[in-house]
Amino acid sequence: MAEVYQRAQAELTTSLATIYTVPGGTSSVMIGCRISNIGSSSVNVEIKVGASGSTKRIIGVATPLPVGSSLSALSGDKLILEAGEIIEAICSANTQADIIVSILEIS
Repeated sequence: MAEVYQRAQAELTTSLATIYTVPGGTSSVMIGCRISNIGSSSVNVEIKVGASGSTKRIIGVATPLPVGSSLSALSGDKLILEAGEIIEAICSANTQADIIVSILEIS
């Protein structure tokens, strides 16, 4: 079994965007997820996880993020992802939040 650490990052917009996709033949563990407000006003952010094209499970519904703050979406927890599953995120204002996700891929 090979284990590889990965990092996915993006500047969030008002369109739901895929941040990370688990490669085929791989399981992944999301070991960290930090979202930072880089704008000049409060925003709401939302992260969704699940299989592409199906119902996603939400990690924090429209979570408020004040100016200059950041949050950890997992708070010490870990999240198991199977091959083909995706992590998506959205922000209430364009380019006002950054997301960084830490992943352990196991193949």
